[in-house]
Amino acid sequence: MLKKSSFKLSIASLALVVAISAGIKLYAAYVGQAVTGLQIIDVYDNPKVMPYFGQKVISIMYTDPDVKDVNDPLSDAMDAKKYDKTKLCAMGIANCKDTWIPNAGIRMKAKQKQNQFPDSVILLDENKTLSGAWQLGNCDGAGVVIIIGKDKKIKYIKYVKSKDESRAIIGEVLPILDAEIAKK
Repeated sequence: MLKKSSFKLSIASLALVVAISAGIKLYAAYVGQAVTGLQIIDVYDNPKVMPYFGQKVISIMYTDPDVKDVNDPLSDAMDAKKYDKTKLCAMGIANCKDTWIPNAGIRMKAKQKQNQFPDSVILLDENKTLSGAWQLGNCDGAGVVIIIGKDKKIKYIKYVKSKDESRAIIGEVLPILDAEIAKK
């Protein structure tokens, strides 16, 4: 007879094997994971390497255009704090692959976002370059909030699917930004 803990472990292992066999993509990005800037494109369709890795704290909103405004509450709260732009880079990246919207339409809206948040870096990921390299898993219908420290490690990651969820994480994200920005 199996002990309860052994039985639970066996069931969990079996579930993982079934998920992998079925091709279900599990989230693999985690706090503490080291990441690097990747080359994607800017709002003018020019190749651009994600800037400021190792130089500034970076906040990334990696968003499916179908829910393009999902993280506006968090972005507005960050903007209201008036963080020192020499220490923080706010970056919005459109996940162009998980939507029916044509890239030209996304580019037009991204230019509008660039005007709305002029101190931000707005980029487009047309081929899931970022989600693949950082192993973000299924980002369809979500805005993924990622905070990266100057040490190039993920300090926070959350998949947000509603403005209410975005409002709810403000109290988690701002203290992390404050602490990371305060580091030398």
